[in-house]
Amino acid sequence: MPPDRRPGRKTAPGGTSHPDKPAGDTPTTDAEPMSIEDIRDALVIRHNGTFLLMDTNGDVPLSNASGLGLYRDDTRYLSRYEFSFSEMTPVRLLTTAALGFGAEQVYTNPSMRTADDHELPRGVVEVRRQRAIGEALEERLLVTSFHVHPIALEFRYTFDADFADIFEVRGLLRSERGTLEAPEHGRRSIAFAYTGRDGVRMRTFVEFSREPEFLSDRSAVFRLALNPRRASELSLTISPTASALRRTARAARKDDDLLSTLGQKYEDWRRHGTRVFTSNELFNTVLSQSLSDLRTLWNDGEAGGYLAAGTPWFDALFGRDSAIASLQTLSFNPSIARQTLLVLAAKQGREVNAWRDEEPGKVLHEIRRGETARTGEVPFGLYYGSIDSTPLFLLLAAEYWLWTADTGLLRELLPAIRAGLNWARDYGDRDGDTFLEYERQSERGLLNQGWKDSGEAIVDGDGEIAKQPIALVEVQGYLYAAKRGLATVMGALRENDLGVQLGLEATALRKRINREFWMEEGFYALALDGDKRQVTSRSSNPGHLLYTGVPTPARASRVVDGLLRNDLFSGWGIRTLSSDSPRFNPFGYHLGSVWPHDNSIAAMGFKKYGRESELTELATALFDAARSFDYYRLPELFCGTPRTAHHAPVPYPVACRPQAWAAGAISLLLQAILGLRPSAAANELSVVRPQLPYWLEEVQIRNLRVGAGSVDLLYEQRNRRTQVVVLNATAGIRVTVAPRWPL
Repeated sequence: MPPDRRPGRKTAPGGTSHPDKPAGDTPTTDAEPMSIEDIRDALVIRHNGTFLLMDTNGDVPLSNASGLGLYRDDTRYLSRYEFSFSEMTPVRLLTTAALGFGAEQVYTNPSMRTADDHELPRGVVEVRRQRAIGEALEERLLVTSFHVHPIALEFRYTFDADFADIFEVRGLLRSERGTLEAPEHGRRSIAFAYTGRDGVRMRTFVEFSREPEFLSDRSAVFRLALNPRRASELSLTISPTASALRRTARAARKDDDLLSTLGQKYEDWRRHGTRVFTSNELFNTVLSQSLSDLRTLWNDGEAGGYLAAGTPWFDALFGRDSAIASLQTLSFNPSIARQTLLVLAAKQGREVNAWRDEEPGKVLHEIRRGETARTGEVPFGLYYGSIDSTPLFLLLAAEYWLWTADTGLLRELLPAIRAGLNWARDYGDRDGDTFLEYERQSERGLLNQGWKDSGEAIVDGDGEIAKQPIALVEVQGYLYAAKRGLATVMGALRENDLGVQLGLEATALRKRINREFWMEEGFYALALDGDKRQVTSRSSNPGHLLYTGVPTPARASRVVDGLLRNDLFSGWGIRTLSSDSPRFNPFGYHLGSVWPHDNSIAAMGFKKYGRESELTELATALFDAARSFDYYRLPELFCGTPRTAHHAPVPYPVACRPQAWAAGAISLLLQAILGLRPSAAANELSVVRPQLPYWLEEVQIRNLRVGAGSVDLLYEQRNRRTQVVVLNATAGIRVTVAPRWPL
């Protein structure tokens, strides 16, 4: 046996295994609780770390069971935010949050008495409620009367703020909270405040553009005199802040200005990337929504910016999620990957810290900024409990190089790359068998530390929970592909010895994966358990192995066929777990549900092994699924029930929407369909066996960047064959047609 190098046997400086853990009671629930019942109908708008989660009326009712509210930095700054006629509930006619950064509700009146004591028939007043999120949340209310006589109406806003931490909202029971102060109000404002256990004072400041008729600590009533067919308006601004209370000068600004400003910013961001035009307007809409979702999830700061993983529950930097979303979108906008590499390198592990599951060179799992993270009640303030973030970071660096040949950035990242490789050798490989294994060190950390990180996710063929430490099959593939790709990068950086070493290690690792994970039934095991026995569940994980190029062509063919068998393929996508498993549950988070990102990675694997017909089948399933959801937006996941004649996948009740790697799925699917394989260092783009699906007759690609140049391409179906025309190429980029993907 090799020497025991398990980091659990080590201690951090000072001799304690939990140097950052606070004294006193610890929470009594699991690290990732979820008491939220349902957010399927909830609307969300978001910009740069602030988001509003509301019901279909556009409101945040008090004590709702869906975690609704206005959030920033993992804190709920408003727990109530309701609008109504003074004594009556408005009739909702329209509700939408399609823009991502803005929402609109249109109401009319029920039959009611006016403030000046007239009978008002139903449906004679239009109330248009517009909101957008910039530096603060801005709301504009436009009220138009179509009554024949002048009338007076009263409108009420009601607010409250509990400053609950996101983990509290999700069910974490805390032994002690900070101090919630009594609200205060001025002539045109209401202020809420809370001081956390760590002394951080958080405030929510609501300011109105006009003085209310009535104002209390939690509500404001406005009386509007309405003349026929003339609009009256009022506006308000809600500012969440953890700094000194400040009045905003923007309260009276018209909300449509903010909508226009943000709309232009989002469009400029889109234009900076690859532009895609197809003959299928529905697919154009799906793709447009996906790209808009990515922009919606972008946060400024942190080494230039990063993608938040998903709203509402994972609105933070996650290493795995950001790396995968960056891989998915390299053909659309490689700058996403560039910023992701920089921010992950900046937060790389420095020490052995069991409370945070941290080790030197390890790439983080997540960063949380709420009170429970700041006080150390949970370890997620800077948490490293992910077995795949580090190999995915290394793989992203190699793939980014293929698209950009950005020698400057890769040389800047070389210390982080070396540190990640050293982590894989010294800590990730816990027993010296060349495989990466995980076992939780933090008592409050995550039990499972691959992308399927729920407590029951890793089960054997008999339904039993697998024994740790666990070596997941796809993680070994990520490491193989990273080493193989980085071997070439090291040559370009004149790190020849390291390049040769990585190439040899990759070859040896591929052989071991094929030897140890291949099952007699003709499929790869989900994992190896703590006794090095195969975890024999049939799962979606081998689809990731196809993406990395580990299987032989013969074995890859069997994996593709296996993934599309009815036990794994629902008709809407590949399930996380086979329906033959004793643990199968189509409503389970990782026990039979369908994840779009998971499917997009498998689809790219299909492409690499020349299974274009199966790629079309999988891409069609995901496209059909996207068309069935609101705004044509793919959610984080949906249920793995079989497809029926009703043509609608079953929603998962608490899925994030938008979610970064779900949004990135369509971009990766399109790259696979078009067969785009770059080699920026050789100034070349290969188009590998392009085959448009039957629902795409034509695709135009504009400003596809490869290295210092760009390419415009036209794909057309003629007589069931896909032809490619190069419309333009700059900086000497050569476009070639290749018969196969090099593996």
